[in-house]
Amino acid sequence: MSTGLTIIFTGNGKGKTTAALGLALRAAGHGKKIAIIQFIKERADTGEALALAALGDRIELHVTGSGFSWAQRDHTAFKQVAQEGWRLAQAKMASRAYDLIILDELTYLIHFGLVPEAEVLAAIAAKPPHLHLVITGRHAGPGLIAAADLVTEMREIKHPYRRGITAQPGIEF
Repeated sequence: MSTGLTIIFTGNGKGKTTAALGLALRAAGHGKKIAIIQFIKERADTGEALALAALGDRIELHVTGSGFSWAQRDHTAFKQVAQEGWRLAQAKMASRAYDLIILDELTYLIHFGLVPEAEVLAAIAAKPPHLHLVITGRHAGPGLIAAADLVTEMREIKHPYRRGITAQPGIEF
């Protein structure tokens, strides 16, 4: 039996979700059962969604976001969707049916007060011993970092957006 790790990919640089998806691909290659829950993204036609569909039932993708805009004044609908996604994540973690669960952009829910950090920390503490848990997103707080076994910070050094190059299929989505 493996020792389930809690892994965080955080920071302002690109690559957090990409790193997590790389772990999902690696785990699927070893016959592991994976669930990915995307809390912010709302599109089901991203490159990762299309590719994961081809892997069959080894990797489940749940796109639970509503495309939250930081400029929105009314966060009520976003908060409701975020909390529904969090409840789904808790159920998947408690089910003991998965070897790897990726909680993509969960840190935003904590940072903006949509899901209490204490709830997330309790879920991490209660996860099955074999379960690897990956959390992505900017603003990983000290409590979350302390609870993790591995934390990698993605730091932006140079980005094409700064030269006016917009998001491209296969790279950003």
